[in-house]
Order: sequence, then C-alpha cells, then structure tokens
Amino acid sequence: MSINSFIKGNSKLTALLGYPVSHSISPQIHNHAFEQLNLPYVYIPFAVPPPNLYSAIYALRNSTFTGANVTIPHKSAVVPYCDRISALSQATGTVNTLYFEDGLLCGTTTDSIGFKRSIEQMGASFQGSHIVILGNGGTARTLAIALALEQPIASLVIAGRNPAKIRTLADEVLKVSGFNAEYVAFNDSQLEAVMSRCTILVNTTSVGMYPDIDSTPIGKKHFHQGTVVFDVIYNPRETRFLREAREAGCRTQNGLKMLLYQGLASSKLWTGVEVPEELFPIDDLEKLILK
Repeated sequence: MSINSFIKGNSKLTALLGYPVSHSISPQIHNHAFEQLNLPYVYIPFAVPPPNLYSAIYALRNSTFTGANVTIPHKSAVVPYCDRISALSQATGTVNTLYFEDGLLCGTTTDSIGFKRSIEQMGASFQGSHIVILGNGGTARTLAIALALEQPIASLVIAGRNPAKIRTLADEVLKVSGFNAEYVAFNDSQLEAVMSRCTILVNTTSVGMYPDIDSTPIGKKHFHQGTVVFDVIYNPRETRFLREAREAGCRTQNGLKMLLYQGLASSKLWTGVEVPEELFPIDDLEKLILK
C-alpha cells in the first residue's frame, strides 16, 4: 500500500470551481507547488453545475477552504457571492480567484497578470503598442479592460464575427476605462488596415482548440513579420493560428504560460508565499496536457 504523506488531517483546502473541470491541469500545478514548498495545502477540482454554485460557495465559507480558482461558466456568476472584490474585477465583472481576508470572501482576477507576464516573457512591451484582440467573450473582456486601465498602449481594437457584440465590448471598455477602443468585424474591409499596424495580436476565441484543430479565426494573409501573436489556447500546443503566424515570421506563444502565471498569482493570495516559476518546466506541463 502506498501512503501519500502530503495530504494530512490539518491540510488547508483550495479548489477549482467550474463545469466541467476534468480537462484542467491546475490541480497538478498547485499540488506540485504545495508539495515542493512543504506547504500544508491541497487543491481539489470541483465540478459545479451552475444551479449548484450557491452550495459550493457555502461549502467554501463554512469549512477549511482558504480559497479557490473560478473558471467557466462561473467567472461572472460568482461576483455577487463575494463580500469584497478588487477594482479590476469591479471593472471587468469577472472573478477567477477567491480568497479570505479578515473573515471576508474576496474576489479578484489574475488572468490579466498571467497574460501580461506571458507577453513580457516574449521580450515584448506594451508601451505604445497597437493591440488587436480577437473575440468578445469573458477573456476578451477581462484582457481588454485590464489593458485599457493599466497599460500604456497606443491603440486597442476588438475584432470578431458579430458586429453588435464587438461594438458592445468596445463601448464597455470606453465606459469603464475612458480608453477609446475600436472594433472591426472579420468580414470588414478595414480589417486588413487594422492588422497591418497591429504589434500584439491576441486570440481569445475557442477556434482551433482541440479537437477542432484545423480551424483558425483569421486568414494567414493578416500576419506580418515581427508581430507578437498570442493564443490563449494551449491544447493543441500549436494551433493552426499560431503555426501560420510563426511561418509568417511572427513571435508566437500559446496560453500555457498564462495559465501558469495566473495560477501562481492565485496561490500567493491563499498562502502568502511566492512560488518560483522554476518549479514548472514548460515541457513537463505540456506532457500533462497530452496525456
């Protein structure tokens, strides 16, 4: 019999709240860090159907949980359950991390931290950059508002298939940040001009995610040498979108480091301990996804 001495009777609990959660590698990331740093914490995946979110939050508040990550479809739905939320979460209307402070359930989002750290790791700068975000969902909203509020960017364009939805998101960015975001539809003749001046391109859509690996949100004619191209998707490791960007001479990165960095930021809120990035070789994380 193999006895896991890592999990003990006094272990503090952290969790992932989402539906589904079976695909997530967050439990491996966090539990590896806890064990390597000898921290008395355990990270558990909770598959929480939307009608049961209240019960999950009740369990967090009334047990030994110190916090949780929140993923699809609960990032917006969990906001009303928080006693206090960060200024960024107030602006974005989303929470991906729950933690307790002075007995209060607090919410914030670390997604933008993970994204910005990933871009910086590529040697790119937001200073004076011309950013195009593909998509109009929750991730697009969080990143767009965070960039408009916190980064010295030159321009921000929301691009997508549905003109009404991307216009709504651009209007929301302006309303909460005062930054005048533009918008352009994929079938708009202005898309080519927008892409020609783009310096950082971010795909937040699910197009190209496994198993639909032959799809891409935009044609390869829109890629230009030297552009920084980021895809929040990390399975497959290189989407068609990233492959065509790389072949056009762009600098490319998938979403795996973003997942890691936002997770490390969450962990610090629960434990107060800075987790070294060196604990997680990217090759090892990629192997977890391929299993």
